[in-house]
Amino acid sequence: MTGSAVDDCLNDIASLRIEIFREFPYLYDGRREDELHYLKLYSLTPDSFVIIVKEGEKVAGAATGMPLRHEATELVEPFSGTSYPVEEIFYVGELLFYPEHRNRGMGMQIVRMIEEHVRSYSTYRYLTCATVVRPDNHPLRPSDHIPIDRFLVHTGFNLLPGITTSFTWLETDGVRRSHPMNFWIKELQV
Repeated sequence: MTGSAVDDCLNDIASLRIEIFREFPYLYDGRREDELHYLKLYSLTPDSFVIIVKEGEKVAGAATGMPLRHEATELVEPFSGTSYPVEEIFYVGELLFYPEHRNRGMGMQIVRMIEEHVRSYSTYRYLTCATVVRPDNHPLRPSDHIPIDRFLVHTGFNLLPGITTSFTWLETDGVRRSHPMNFWIKELQV
């Protein structure tokens, strides 16, 4: 969905983000009004989109994306002075599934849909995303945690060494902390 059509699914995506980002590694204590304010950008920003994945009538997952140049300074600034022109980069904000819908191959399908959609603009050469960095020995890391890195590598993304950012958010324990984040990039094939 693009433009005003995105408005119809903002509540569903906000619920998904609030639930999934409470999990490790984000441990984010999200508020619905903040989520809705942020997600509204996807209906207002040129070339942005939202993908909703449903199983029957129930939302199973979602993906979002917009041109990097329209994103927060924390996401744009790390690319200045690199060989990656900001105007050629498309940022994938999230690709999230409720736990019962994971590991079914839908993430791979969504990445292919994102690539196809972004290539249709004929403007963007790269996809990028950012992932939070947590130590392997973090006390809240579940024993069965599978880092997103494995999925990103499997779908053709490469870690960008030396290009990082940080965001501060309220964690589930009530403390605001700064979190380092790594960037991943994938060149779109024409």
